[in-house]
Amino acid sequence: MRARALLAASAAALLLAAAVHAAPPPAAGTVTFLAGEATRASGGKAQKLSTGSVVHAGDLIETQRRTRLEVRLADQSVLRLGPLSRAEVESAVFGKTPEDRKVTARLAVGQVWANVAKAVGGEARFEVKTENAVAGVRGTTFRVDAATDRSVVVKVYAGTVAVAAGAVPRPEHQGGKPERRQIAGPQEVSREEWEKIVTAMMQVRVSAEGVPEEPEAFALAEAGQDEWEEWNRSRDAAR
Repeated sequence: MRARALLAASAAALLLAAAVHAAPPPAAGTVTFLAGEATRASGGKAQKLSTGSVVHAGDLIETQRRTRLEVRLADQSVLRLGPLSRAEVESAVFGKTPEDRKVTARLAVGQVWANVAKAVGGEARFEVKTENAVAGVRGTTFRVDAATDRSVVVKVYAGTVAVAAGAVPRPEHQGGKPERRQIAGPQEVSREEWEKIVTAMMQVRVSAEGVPEEPEAFALAEAGQDEWEEWNRSRDAAR
């Protein structure tokens, strides 16, 4: 009897563990606009997205030609992807207050437009990463264009964005064990050497080698010059 009871308990534990393992991560957001075709992939399985589809942390989102996709996150921030874009929702943590937000999206190629719900103080973080740059904000509107050669352009339409080279010496971006090596002597690297502060209506370019240029002013595109910008600005105005 005891052996049978132990066997039943073990089976129940295995079923519970399997159910927990199979459960998807908490929802990061919902698709609120889709023109064209887009997919989300998780665990090696891909499925087509549609308006109302739920997006989870860990999902790899990919758009096709002539596609525009909008995802509204749980904190009411908005992420939009342009045609032929590929981005992963690396993390999406939303606490009881906006200050608890931790959102990271990694753009492999294409265009991302972010309209970030404002968070004041605390440890809130909202980042868009590429191969060679990290754009981090607390509340603002900006876009990131990642080319196939790994060069990046970040344009800020409102607020302030900190744009840094991909290999940023910050604890939250470091992984693995520290490498032991001999150096000539103590050297201090200032934030200005690896980070650019970009304010409204300014842009910064990051080369394929990960070297950011100095921020420079840009003007809003005239009608018909930049459909991606026009569409996003109209969507933002309608919020």
